[in-house]
Amino acid sequence: MQPRSEEVEHLERLRAELNRHGLDAQLVTKGKRSHLKVANADTPEINERVFCQLAEDHTACFWWPWRQPIGAVDDLDAVVGKIAAVLRSVQGQP
Repeated sequence: MQPRSEEVEHLERLRAELNRHGLDAQLVTKGKRSHLKVANADTPEINERVFCQLAEDHTACFWWPWRQPIGAVDDLDAVVGKIAAVLRSVQGQP
């Protein structure tokens, strides 16, 4: 298990990057597990939580709440792309 301060540091870096890409990301540190609440800025109802924890190989990764890894903390571009794809609005799409 990684120290909570390290987990929060990784989440804060991801929060800043998501906000730069037009998503609304907020760090939540209350409760047992820190996480990001990330929403589509144009459609806030489309939102999800993102956690940071160690993978089986002991590398720090970002995770969906359904325990599926998103990507390594060192690959923010790929992680942001995956989160953006999940939270994209499909309004007006046939």
